[in-house]
Order: sequence, then C-alpha cells, then structure tokens
Amino acid sequence: MEILILGGILVAIMVVVSTKIKKSAAAAYEPEVIEKDDFKIKKAEGFLYPLRDEPDYPFEAYSKLYGERSTRNIWRARIRLRITDGLHLQKLIKEVKGSKEKFISQKNLNDLPEGQKGTILRTEKTEDEVDYKVFRKIVQSKKQGKTYELRTTMLEPYSDEYTHRACQMMESFEVK
Repeated sequence: MEILILGGILVAIMVVVSTKIKKSAAAAYEPEVIEKDDFKIKKAEGFLYPLRDEPDYPFEAYSKLYGERSTRNIWRARIRLRITDGLHLQKLIKEVKGSKEKFISQKNLNDLPEGQKGTILRTEKTEDEVDYKVFRKIVQSKKQGKTYELRTTMLEPYSDEYTHRACQMMESFEVK
C-alpha cells in the first residue's frame, strides 16, 4: 500500500513539473519587447529570442518550426540585426542591388526621427537549391554614427505564414 501512495505522489509531482515546463516553453514564443541601449524591437508571436552569454548578433529571433525534408535543419524564418560603425545606408543598398539576390522592391522610410534615414528592401535568393525571401530594414543614424540592418530570411514555401509577423517586427524596430 505504501508503494502505491509513494507512486501516486511521484506521478502527481511529475505532472505538475511537466505542466510548468510546458507553460514556460510556450511563453518563450509569446510577443515581447526587447530593448537595448540603442534600439528597441517587439518580437512577434511564434519567434524565439535566444538568451546567450555571448550573443552572435545584437538581436536575433527565429521561428519555432523548421522546414521539411531537405530544409529540415533550417528555420522557416529568422531575423537578425547587424550593426556597423559609420553611415553606410547607400553602400548597403548598392551591395544588395549588386548581389546575386533578385531585387523585388525598395521603400524609403519618411517617418524616421530627425538624423535618421532608412529604407526597406525586398529580395529573393536561392542557396543550395533552397529558395528564400529576404526583407531588410536598414536605418542609418547620425546620432549613433552607425547603420542598423535588420534582416529577415524566410524559406519561400512558408513566406505567406511568416511575412505578416516579419513585417510587424520590422515596423516595430526603432533606433534610439
């Protein structure tokens, strides 16, 4: 009888712990605001912002799910921020337009704070026989003396699923 009681208590504890772990894991994919010294962005639902001691990028987030078959090791969508010293907006635009990527569109941003210039570029590319859609929000800040490139890369078959969320994040991205 004692074994049954102990077994029942152990099972109950395992259920409670398992439920808490699942709730914590699900909360990691909820929307949240990420604010650093020189920028702010609202991470969209369905993306994970990894916390590391030494981050690879000032900001990065990726989708919960991977592709299928040959793309099973590639996130369906990922977003990364690169920051370069200096005012390089035109240089970055020229590099993108001169790259192997297929240029789709460019939209200049007219609603940025004083001292900032920016644009949104849309391109498509193929790497290792995998098709991607790429969105970039590039902001040049005189005050910071830096250029910020927020790049979203999506597997083409899943772009309809992630475009809206990627655009939300790009729209929310602000350089202070």
